[in-house]
Amino acid sequence: MKMYRCRICGETYLGYGAPANCPFCGAHVEFMIAPEAYPVGVNDIMITETERADLESSIELERANTRFYLGMAERKDNDTLRSAYKRLAKVEAEHCSVFCKLAKVGKPADLMTPGETTGSWETDIEESRAREGRATALYAGFAARATDSRLREIWEAVSAVEADHIVLDDLAKGYI
Repeated sequence: MKMYRCRICGETYLGYGAPANCPFCGAHVEFMIAPEAYPVGVNDIMITETERADLESSIELERANTRFYLGMAERKDNDTLRSAYKRLAKVEAEHCSVFCKLAKVGKPADLMTPGETTGSWETDIEESRAREGRATALYAGFAARATDSRLREIWEAVSAVEADHIVLDDLAKGYI
């Protein structure tokens, strides 16, 4: 058994090999590193006013998406989809936590409170797909204008994870 640490969220994974994606934040395998390679103080960065505003936008987006997915996970009519979106809510909550650490603010008090959904799996999945598309593009834009390399790395990694979530939405349609 080995330990791996995610360079994006900082969480530690135990396994016989590195996972394809961080089980906490979804970052791709290239971000799973040996714990001793995880840089001390990696998140101690100076941010510009623009980067602070971008982090605040990121926190709000992840908060809203976490709550939406928790709302989807409360539904009782499809256990497969309920379970998948419950897991997705946890990934989005981890993204929110990462952005809060970088902004040096506390997590939103209502982060783990289920939010409103559209009311049906079909429309919820379409809404999820739209949310993930917006997040993918937004984070790519934030990464492109970031002056700090750590922020750029995180926004690029999270943008890729959000694109993975679009694939999940496409797969989920087959389980309606």
